[in-house]
Amino acid sequence: MILAAAGLAVWPAAASNAIGMAVTDGSLLVDHSSVRGSTTVFDGSIVETLGASSRLQLDGGVQVRLSGDSRAKVFAHRMVLEAGYGQVESGTNYEIEARTLHILVPDAHSIARVRLNGARKVTVASVSGRVQVSNAAGLLVANVETGRSIDFEPQAAGASAPTKVSGCLLEKSGKGILVDQTTNVVLELQGPGIDKEIGNRVEVTGMAVDTPSAVAGASQVIRVAGLRVVSKGGCTAIAKRVGASTPVTAAAGAGAAGGAGAAGAAGAGAAGAGAAAAGISVGTIAVVGGVAAAATIGGLAAVGSLPGQSSTPSASR
Repeated sequence: MILAAAGLAVWPAAASNAIGMAVTDGSLLVDHSSVRGSTTVFDGSIVETLGASSRLQLDGGVQVRLSGDSRAKVFAHRMVLEAGYGQVESGTNYEIEARTLHILVPDAHSIARVRLNGARKVTVASVSGRVQVSNAAGLLVANVETGRSIDFEPQAAGASAPTKVSGCLLEKSGKGILVDQTTNVVLELQGPGIDKEIGNRVEVTGMAVDTPSAVAGASQVIRVAGLRVVSKGGCTAIAKRVGASTPVTAAAGAGAAGGAGAAGAAGAGAAGAGAAAAGISVGTIAVVGGVAAAATIGGLAAVGSLPGQSSTPSASR
């Protein structure tokens, strides 16, 4: 009776750590134990898929899918992807940790896919809704839009690494901002000559400033070392989307192009040297918050299902 009473005292505490069910058409390992069909998943369980994909139905409506040969540590509000390829859907504020990146699925209708490639690369895609990517320090480095995939590679220099971005240079709250075309983040820019290129598409190199931005929606402040005009105008739609303005005239932009290019060239060499020191390749499209990013053509978002997922498994009862 004493043993039975002790067991009853412990069981509710253990049961309270259950966070959902794992279901597979084949077999998988949960906390290193082989499972076929379905099993309970606890907070902190290690789930390893074998040849077949598996589905995790978590409390609160969160669904996690893992392709074959994947491994993840699963918690009630986050998942640490350690190997392979996974998907999270219907996960309000559910987070995926992949290497040093934090991928947030903020809305109930959002669907995010994450794959680990090689030793350092992480590919993130949005099948539906918003997907936000932050670095190890929690700084927003990308907003992945529906249907897009981005390859990320964290750099050793961290948040103090050189910044390289390109996109529309706009004005908001009296400050110059840039909406990066690769990562879709908004950055506040500091430096001479910026106001003369408002409304144009530019390429910027620089360094992050520790002071947080006072501009709504901007994730970081960048001190500009080099600025190059890519094209004139064409930023009205983006300005409207982020609540900014494009007051530049063609004449003002033409007069400033030479001066901004000359002033920027002086600092570009220093930024390029810093990028090389951080191990950032010349072909990198964007570097934000110490994370290199490049758009992926026909990436994870274009795939109809996860590898090994021919149909949705149904739970055994």
